[in-house]
Amino acid sequence: MGFGGQAEVAYVQSLFRAYYQKGYSNPYIPPQMERREYGYMLFGQRTMVRHLSLKDPSQLLDLLKNVAPAHVYRSAAIYHYPSAPMEEKGWIGADLIFDIDADHLETPCKASHDFRLCTSCGLRVSSDRCSGCGSDQLEDVKWVCDICLEGARAELIKLLEFMEVDLGIRRESMVVSFSGNRGYHLAVYDERFLGLGREERQEIVEYLTGANMDPSLHGLEAGLEPGEGPDYSDHGWRGRIARQSYTILSRLARGDEKTVKALEGLLGHRIVQSLKTSEDFWRERPRWDLLGGRAETRAKALKALVALSVESEKTHIDTVVTTDIHRLLRMADTLNGKTGLKASTIPVERVEEYDPLREAVAIPAHPETRIRIAYAPRFRLGEEEYGPYSDEEAKLPAFAASYLICRGVARLAERRR
Repeated sequence: MGFGGQAEVAYVQSLFRAYYQKGYSNPYIPPQMERREYGYMLFGQRTMVRHLSLKDPSQLLDLLKNVAPAHVYRSAAIYHYPSAPMEEKGWIGADLIFDIDADHLETPCKASHDFRLCTSCGLRVSSDRCSGCGSDQLEDVKWVCDICLEGARAELIKLLEFMEVDLGIRRESMVVSFSGNRGYHLAVYDERFLGLGREERQEIVEYLTGANMDPSLHGLEAGLEPGEGPDYSDHGWRGRIARQSYTILSRLARGDEKTVKALEGLLGHRIVQSLKTSEDFWRERPRWDLLGGRAETRAKALKALVALSVESEKTHIDTVVTTDIHRLLRMADTLNGKTGLKASTIPVERVEEYDPLREAVAIPAHPETRIRIAYAPRFRLGEEEYGPYSDEEAKLPAFAASYLICRGVARLAERRR
């Protein structure tokens, strides 16, 4: 269905402009602001205006008030000449940045709330052709709910632990922000990482995601004697694998269906049955030497436990974002044109309690606006829940109306009269 027409652009843009004129106070400004590139996108347009240089926060505020863009970006990199063409900017360094998006996670809720709309008539469809108008011009709409955002939060918490415990990064050097849509961003401002190139950042990515992990480098190999191998108190991946392996064995002993299925997919029924009593020997410390009976069985069981542990403990980040030393990322505390929500900065100590669908609502409730909604599942925003809606009109608070318009599932009702 898309964003809509000029009426919707004017409506949402007026709300964004009002926010930047009245509600945009004390925003987060990245260090060395004047050495960064800035860019923005307008409502209803696909191209970005970029290679902009801003000297101070007042210039940023003037831009936001005058243009009221749908999206605002700034570079992770700092340059000698940020407004020059890319090949002439003079790269100095770049923040270490991470992007976590619920769309990249296997959450169970997707099947219940994602849907498809006909872009010609706005009808919700479940096939490859619209049953109403016969068009094959369809758009997949990826919704977001509390379960999606809880999944993204869990990944962020894991990432923060890696940063603090494994990489030794202080909390004061990290800035967390909600994306304003489906996930979170993390920017690390630490001189140790500023000059890293793509290859070095790729190594960090591989460590965080457990990619290409060699278990033998972490003390995990066949033929371990009693007392050998990773312990629960070990740092880094050794400790993570040991602790998660015990969790897996505990779940197996309880007959957890998901755990049994995962292990049987790797080992087969017979070996899994032989592991059901292993938890008894693991309570005080890992007993890698007591996984199954024969040496061949132990080797297979160890490999399976490592694989499942790494899958559970790794961080699900957008690896392309982290390795791109010229990346533009959303400017914290600006509004996201896909939702109308604020890309709020979040103190690290508040990550676990932060409620994005309530605290990121920056557009006011008034004026209430009547809109025509093609389809929207039930959703929570602010202090209330709304919907579900299907090919109907509704009068909603401005923040909820703009949310549905920005998501491309609603238009101003007056268009249909």
